Amino acid sequence: MLKQTNIPEKIDELYTLTKKERGQFFAELIKNNTEAFKNIDAKIQNHWVEEAGFSFPSGHTFNAFLFAMVISYAIYFNRNRPKLRKLFFIPFIWALGVGVSRVAMGAHTALDVSAGASLGILLGMLFLYIDFTRHWLTRK
Repeated sequence: MLKQTNIPEKIDELYTLTKKERGQFFAELIKNNTEAFKNIDAKIQNHWVEEAGFSFPSGHTFNAFLFAMVISYAIYFNRNRPKLRKLFFIPFIWALGVGVSRVAMGAHTALDVSAGASLGILLGMLFLYIDFTRHWLTRK
């Protein structure tokens, strides 16, 4: 959002402001730079103001990669359908699409998405480390 208005140097200042002050900052930024934001839907602009810059890490990407870990594990280790094993990567393609879409929409930076993906994979691995979870997913 700040890159769109050619003032990316102000990004460091945002983290010193309270949530209310950040919301006011973004509202003023949009109001004073209508030309820069004319192609962005008003709902997205309002969302930026309401969320006020809390985007690290990407929660959507985190959830997508956590879900992909669990589903991929279930597909890969499913004893009843061993032929499906080759398709274990498909949930990760979907999760990657979620992450890319977050960056493409301007809701997150690549760092936000990378951190969300890493945390999702890490928590997924921790979740799958539990014997009960593995047993439940693979029906062993």
